[in-house]
This record gives sequence, C-alpha cells and structure tokens, in this order.
Amino acid sequence: MTRVAMLSPGELFGGVERQIVDVCRCVRLRPDISALPVLFHEGELSAQLRLQGADPVLLASHGRYDPAQARHLAALLVEREIDVVHVHGYKSMVVMALASAKRRIPIVKTVHGLPEPTGRSPVGRNKSRANSWLDKRATRIVKASICYVTAEISTGYARDHRGLPRRVIHNGIDPLAREGRPRPQGLEPGLFHAGIVGRVSEIKGIVHALRALTSPEMPPQVRLDVIGTGPLLDALQDEARALGVADRVRFHGFQRDILDWIAHLDALLMPSLHEGLPYTLLEAMSLGVPVIASRVGGLAEVLRQEQTGLLVEVGDAAGLADALARLAGDPELGRRLGEAAAREQRERYTLARMVDDYLEVYAAAAAAR
Repeated sequence: MTRVAMLSPGELFGGVERQIVDVCRCVRLRPDISALPVLFHEGELSAQLRLQGADPVLLASHGRYDPAQARHLAALLVEREIDVVHVHGYKSMVVMALASAKRRIPIVKTVHGLPEPTGRSPVGRNKSRANSWLDKRATRIVKASICYVTAEISTGYARDHRGLPRRVIHNGIDPLAREGRPRPQGLEPGLFHAGIVGRVSEIKGIVHALRALTSPEMPPQVRLDVIGTGPLLDALQDEARALGVADRVRFHGFQRDILDWIAHLDALLMPSLHEGLPYTLLEAMSLGVPVIASRVGGLAEVLRQEQTGLLVEVGDAAGLADALARLAGDPELGRRLGEAAAREQRERYTLARMVDDYLEVYAAAAAAR
C-alpha cells in the first residue's frame, strides 16, 4: 500500500481544500493507497474531512513560522511510514523542505494558480515576494514532482520549474444532479438570476458585472446574485448604489448549501481577472447551468465558445451585458449550453480520472526515490 500525506494550511476553504477533501474521500475506497491529511490550522477543511470519516493531524504551532512544525512533521512521517507527501501552498512546501532535510521523501506539489496581485502595500508586496522566493527555492531543493491544474499555469512556471517532473492534471468532480435540490429563498421566482459564487475580492472582477447591469439593453428581469464574502464586499455595495443598480443586486454572503444555489441559477457569471480551474465552474457545468466567463486561465481552457459556455474578454462590461441579455432572452440557448457542458464534465473532468492521474504521479515519484 502507498501511504500519502496531504499537507495543506487548512485556514480557508476553497478549490485547494475541495481537492483535498475529494481525493481523501475517493482514496478511502481503494485498497492500494491511504491518505493522511496534515494541516497547520483547525477550520472548515478539518471539519469537512472529519465529516467524511478522515482524521486529520494538526501540527502544533506557537507562531506563524514556528520551526517546531518541521520537526513535528518529520517525526510524523516516520511514525506513519509515509511514502509520498503531497503539498499545497508555499508554507507547506517550505515546512516540508525543512522536514525532509535529514530524510529524503518523494514530494508531489500541486500548483493551483499563478501569483495574484498583492495590492499597493509595500509590506504586502515584499512579503509576497519573499514567500514566492522561498517556495521556488524549496521546490527545487527537494526536487518535487509538479502538477498544475491548467496548461496556462504550467506555461507560467516553465522557467521556475524546468528540469523537474511536470504534468497538467485538471480538477475533477463526481457528476451532480440538478433535480430535487431545494430552491433557496433568496432566489425569487420569475426573475433571471445570474450568480457570482466565491470570495468577494478584486480578482473575481465583480465590478465589471455591476457595470454590465447599467446597459440600456439589459432585460428588466435580470438580477445579479453575489454569493460569498470577502474584503471587497462593502466597496461593491457602495459601487452598486453609485451605479444606480443596487435594486438589481443581492449580496447573500457565505452559503453552506452552495450547490442548491448554483442549481437554481439561470446563469453562473465568472468575470474573473484570473482563474486556475475553479470547482464552481465544474459544478455549474455538471448541474447543467450555463456559464458566462472571462476568456482567461482555466475558464478559457475548459469552456468552448458557443458550445459549452459564453466567453468574453477580461474587463469587458459590454460583453458581459450582451451575454446576459442573450441568455435572458433565449432560454433554449441556455438549455443547450448547459446540457453540452454537463456532458463535457462527465466525459473529461471526473474525480475518478483526476485521482487516477495523481496515483500515477505518486507511483512515479516513489519509484524515482
């Protein structure tokens, strides 16, 4: 049996954490492999893992950069006879490099996105640069095997990771059924609900969706539903009022039953400035919900224009408005796009395929030890 440790911060719950939960759940059904989640923080990820029967190990810490975590991790890997460590995030990579200083162990690293802007703060920029440098340095020192969730990310890191084993493995999910899901009370019947799901931050491009609502061609039944929370929430509410579209926008905050919300949207809107391969996209595809997205990152890599979704240029509020108006005025177009996207997800972006690909990477890393 191959014993894999899944090392991740565990502070937040997004695509990275969703992948860990899904891989651990799938691995539990296989006799030839086991997965041990190892986290730095208690949070939603540890709670979700326990719900499915996994027992995550939390690395004790007396500070954000506590060197004792590396010693604890090194001892844990020996005690549990771990064969491969799968790391997510820069801190996991750096701590794992320190832990493996005396005992080499195969390391697989998944890169979920390209570096994002860090704002105008000099402290924030310098901290981000330092973390990035440490991450890249640690990755090369341990000669990690690298997986990328999109080809774009692989290209972006080609220089930093040259000479290391590299492979693109798209995210995948089990098929989802739209039927039978309860309609959230926040989605009024009789309107066209376009939803943005996820962290309310600059990178999600939500301001361009607000501007799209100001188009004189926008059908009156269109509503924008922002489902999630984040640092830009207050600013976007102010912007909606300034644009005169506050009556057409609803900010619903974080919702745990997110699949019910997505299932009852008339369109998923993803006007992002950058994306890896978000699980929200795959979930909407699987549920047969038509998607309008920026032509960027994994969105452009997965969606096929006019076949499985509608793509617009980054920051193009007019293009978003046109796509929204098309779907609101043509239910048949939405049905056709949604059905084709659901077939695409079931054929190409499955959890079983993703896990099989990672098992191949684990085996190759272990064999090269």
